[in-house]
Amino acid sequence: MSTPPGAPSSSWVRELVRGRKAAIPWDLAAITAVAVAVPVGISLAVMQGDPAILGLGVLTSMGALIASISDRGGPAVDRVRRIVVTAVFAAIGLTAGSLALGNDVATVAVVVLAALVSGIAGVISANASQAALQFLVYAIVGSGIDFGLRPLWLAPLVLLCGAAWRLALTGIAILVDRRPRVPERAAVASVYSAVAAQLDAAGSAEADAARRDVTTALNQAFDLMVSARTTLAGRDPRWRSLVTLLNAATPVVEAVTAVVTEGERVPPTVPNALRAIARSIEDPSAPPPVLPPPDRTTPGRAALASSLRLVGSLLSGDDPVTTTVAIQRPDTIGLPRVSPRDRLRTALDHLTSGSETWFAVLRLVVCVAVAEAISVLLPLERPYWITLTVAVVMKPDFGSVFARAVQRGVGTVVGVLIGAAVVVFVPLGWPQVLALALLAGGMPVAIRRNYGLFSIFITPVIVILLELAHGDDTGLIVSRVTDTLIGSAIVILFGYLPWPSTWRSARHLGGRVAEVAADVGWYLGVALAPRGADDSAARKPDARDRSAARRATYRRLSDLRTLVQQTLAEPPPISTAAASWWPEIVALERVTDAITSTAIRAAQTRTVADPDAVAGLGAALADLSSAIREGRAPGMLALSEDPLLEPVSDEIGAARAVLAS
Repeated sequence: MSTPPGAPSSSWVRELVRGRKAAIPWDLAAITAVAVAVPVGISLAVMQGDPAILGLGVLTSMGALIASISDRGGPAVDRVRRIVVTAVFAAIGLTAGSLALGNDVATVAVVVLAALVSGIAGVISANASQAALQFLVYAIVGSGIDFGLRPLWLAPLVLLCGAAWRLALTGIAILVDRRPRVPERAAVASVYSAVAAQLDAAGSAEADAARRDVTTALNQAFDLMVSARTTLAGRDPRWRSLVTLLNAATPVVEAVTAVVTEGERVPPTVPNALRAIARSIEDPSAPPPVLPPPDRTTPGRAALASSLRLVGSLLSGDDPVTTTVAIQRPDTIGLPRVSPRDRLRTALDHLTSGSETWFAVLRLVVCVAVAEAISVLLPLERPYWITLTVAVVMKPDFGSVFARAVQRGVGTVVGVLIGAAVVVFVPLGWPQVLALALLAGGMPVAIRRNYGLFSIFITPVIVILLELAHGDDTGLIVSRVTDTLIGSAIVILFGYLPWPSTWRSARHLGGRVAEVAADVGWYLGVALAPRGADDSAARKPDARDRSAARRATYRRLSDLRTLVQQTLAEPPPISTAAASWWPEIVALERVTDAITSTAIRAAQTRTVADPDAVAGLGAALADLSSAIREGRAPGMLALSEDPLLEPVSDEIGAARAVLAS
């Protein structure tokens, strides 16, 4: 399979250092800098030689650090939930570790058990995974450092106070910004901006990337609105209006897909109108968008004109029920409210559906156990740092283990050098506090770009805090670098190389491609197959069903691209095998676009596709899925010659040819 234009680099070294484009979160950077630096700064000012006071300040700053790591922005309710859950888990971990402090056998038992609990808890949700990691990290910290606070419950309490301090700063920032629902508005507006960029890029080398940006914006907007949903939000007319505008973006996206497929660029007034819509959503005080005159010269343009008119009516306050374009309302779309029972059922499904989850948990436990054994057997000055490195790198649900080990190793070595230099050469007091604030403020910026870059910022923050609690040491640089390299080596030697799943990842990736090919076949049936038992009862597919199926299929394609991107950071032959699947993924994306465009054309021309022809194309996609799974060439199947379905037939033929090449 040849590599199409726009494919990611197959150089695994380049993928390791590749940074993501992201806006700088100035608000999070400022809050994090203040939250982490102020408590320890106050304790340094008033300690008067009392290490217990310094320990209070360090632990308070560490609590603020926990909350800062878990606060990635977004809706207020989601930010509060993440901070509270993560802080509570970290406090429990610190308590468990403190109980084992000074007893080697108890320390090993507690930390290994914490690794097991952390690995299992990570399958529940993304928030639970982050909280589980902090639970493990602070179990390790508690078992390795005596903060000088008695009784033992005082240290976890101070940690929670630090998190509460950071949460209070977050609340103040939210109250100061008087614009209602800013993150939700920005997320919905970004969808319309991305669609405008897709129209601008039509026919250029950036077209595929622009289409993927639309999918990413839609996924992020829906995820954010789901996370923001509460009983109170559901009654808020502003929230419901944003959900309706997000739903209204779906027919716009589908129409733009059809327009791009038709091949002729639209006038600049159309993408400009979409950008004006985005501005009106993000800032209600902005001038209302001026829509271009309706252009119905092609089915795609007719659909786009109707969908833009719908969005315009929503922004002007009209009821979308009176429009001609079918959309899903907030009470019917189902921004679903997931119950605790549903979450528990999903977690149990993950744990019982196969061996992959358990192997990931087992790898984490094995590596933590090896790190603890080395910590006990070798005369290391700060042995807990080895296990900390292993825990952060090996957390099983955070992507490529190899990439994180290398990025963590390199990033931590650089970060240790920075942190140790601050501890050794910067005078104790406000100069160190200022350095701590600058490094902490860089964390929210770095985490959005590259994990190695994030390690460069967070590592010196941790080094400075822990060394303040433990006392400075001129041998710090060598010991920290050595511990980090030992931890990274443990991950590679015990958590990566020996496991069959490492070397079967290319086969696993092929299975995922086969699943997505089957999903595209399902979308074909939903979007184009007539609904009815026979020809006399057949009717057009429902637009809402089609839109929901399209979103689900594009999300699966997006997830597959992410998986390939992560695997490209592995060394050959794994990265080489991953890169070989990229052309097939691109071909499946084009099949999906052709299905969407054909469905729009059928709806605009009031045409019903031939059921036998649709079934034949579905059979071709099913055969493609089977061929990918079985490692064979696709079978010789005759594809439809129906003029309506010709674009879909051509793209399916191209996808089958890519696999055979």
